[in-house]
Amino acid sequence: MKKLLSLLLALCLLLPVLSLAEEEEEEDLLIEEVVEEAPPEEVPEGTDSDNVYVDEDTGETYYLTEEEQQKLDSYIEEEVEEDEAGIDPDSLDLNPNLPDNVVNILLIGVDTRSNDPQEIIGLGDTEIIVSVNRDTGAIKMTSILRDSLVSIPGYKNQTKINSAFQYGCNKVKNGTVKEKTRSGAALAMRTVNRNFQMNIEDYVAINFNGLASIIDALGGIDIELTKGEAWYINKYLKEHPPAYDNKAKGERTPLEVKAGVQHLDGVQAVMYARTRSLKGENDFNRTDRQRHLLELLLQKVLQNMDFSMLMDLIDVAVSYSDTSMNFQTIFDLARSLLPVLTKMEPGAALFEQMRVPMDGSYSYATVRGSSVVKYNLTKHAKAIHEFVYGQFYPAK
Repeated sequence: MKKLLSLLLALCLLLPVLSLAEEEEEEDLLIEEVVEEAPPEEVPEGTDSDNVYVDEDTGETYYLTEEEQQKLDSYIEEEVEEDEAGIDPDSLDLNPNLPDNVVNILLIGVDTRSNDPQEIIGLGDTEIIVSVNRDTGAIKMTSILRDSLVSIPGYKNQTKINSAFQYGCNKVKNGTVKEKTRSGAALAMRTVNRNFQMNIEDYVAINFNGLASIIDALGGIDIELTKGEAWYINKYLKEHPPAYDNKAKGERTPLEVKAGVQHLDGVQAVMYARTRSLKGENDFNRTDRQRHLLELLLQKVLQNMDFSMLMDLIDVAVSYSDTSMNFQTIFDLARSLLPVLTKMEPGAALFEQMRVPMDGSYSYATVRGSSVVKYNLTKHAKAIHEFVYGQFYPAK
């Protein structure tokens, strides 16, 4: 149960699609009410006998206080209401030929220029397709380089793929932040679908500043750094202190400039994930770091978080991220993957990963004064399909 609820949090924050299986075998772990099996004398003070859950795999029993149960119920009720104004799948250029045993969701990291960590409007500088195989539980992540030259539906000239999210936000002139974010996500998904012949219809978008708060709520993260990475993080944060920071000026202890595992706070971890300016490096290295940070965060959530910590962290997360998936759906999907996760050895890789463009398959160019990365989109659509599905499924 603890791992299930922790996985739920990870899905809400970073990878809200790690499990989309709809059918379970009878022996799979399920969450269900077991009021009859919970002796009254075992129920802790302050809990309601109706708020008792059991982990059938381990036999552990978990009790929710009335406050915790109300909070859980409120997430479900609020998200169901918001889902009524969802994105129309018919507007997303979905590839109907892809098998339905794999579900793909777009993870978008937004480079907002606002000091408000709750504002998710700007360039979609991180775009990762998270793919989950319903039959096997396999998780695969595909990073798309932000400077990739693509066609954005509704716009005449090709441009960088990270512009799609911002273009979509800008289409909503007088709407709310939520409406702008949803419009940006819709165009970002449609752009990925059209250029890579995918079928993405759900997303999670997160403000980079908000990600720092989420990492801080997790207590920071331990990451193995090179000497150059540690030096660069210190240098950048000293010269460009973020407008939004959970630490007061002078409070942050600089990292040791040496190779090895170091503990990073939220801003330092986000800076690690955004580093691409070390000698001999570029945006390819940055996407590698982004996927690595996600995996480390997920491992920490799975290994170290109890229910109380989970609920507190969700409170932080919901303010800084936006998703088309409602809470109840994520809760149900999270539990379906648990049988796979419980069989994993500690420290084992949680997912396979790739990035596009592939090595040796791209060139740099200047388009309207901006540096872009050019590559054969059909060739890379084929590569993504083969990575996710094992074969190519052309859209037409």
